[in-house]
Amino acid sequence: MQEKRSLTIVTISTILFGIISKWLVGIPYMMWGHFDLHFILSLVLWVLYSTSLYVSWKMDSRSNESMVKIGLYGLGFGMIVSCIKMGIDAIIILMVGRTNNQILLTFAMEIGIVLFGSMIMIFLSCILQKRKFVWDKSLNKYAGVLGGTIGIYAIAFFYFYSKYQALAPYTDIHSLTESGNINLNIMLGMESVMQYSRTFTMLSMITYVIFFIVFWIILQKEGGRSYEKE
Repeated sequence: MQEKRSLTIVTISTILFGIISKWLVGIPYMMWGHFDLHFILSLVLWVLYSTSLYVSWKMDSRSNESMVKIGLYGLGFGMIVSCIKMGIDAIIILMVGRTNNQILLTFAMEIGIVLFGSMIMIFLSCILQKRKFVWDKSLNKYAGVLGGTIGIYAIAFFYFYSKYQALAPYTDIHSLTESGNINLNIMLGMESVMQYSRTFTMLSMITYVIFFIVFWIILQKEGGRSYEKE
């Protein structure tokens, strides 16, 4: 029962995290030094999502602590995690931030989100509980879902990256505006660039939502076997 509640919380919070992030900020990342609305919203989203993962872990670990205490500890955990994510985002931006290719920047941020989110789950599920993870054949189908999701996303990246590169002359809006040479073809090119960017951002959101839910299921099922052995 507790495992189902835990999975329900993770599923709902992950879906909400993805949908609200896409709606409010696109990709939830925090650019250090730019404390604007995007930064604040991304920070709040990561704090709340990390808190929900902590609460889910506590339920999954059969904790007898009160929900108030779990919630407060979870909030503190979420704030610490968000600060770490802020540092990771700063590194990613230093590496690819100067590129004029929004697809590449989104892809880099997506990789950061997937890896960081996975590390949070591993930390909660395995390290804090000092639980040894042993692979079981029953988990192969979930691994297949993860592999398929990443594979499809990688194919989508190369597709949209090539499309975006072909429209590179239309990506520098500032230069186009200064030149004053904006005609119908350029307007259509700029619209295509924005459409590719929006579509790839949506695919990125769907990818990390699916990945996080399935990854949590894998950790939870292995954890359930650990409890049975005890």
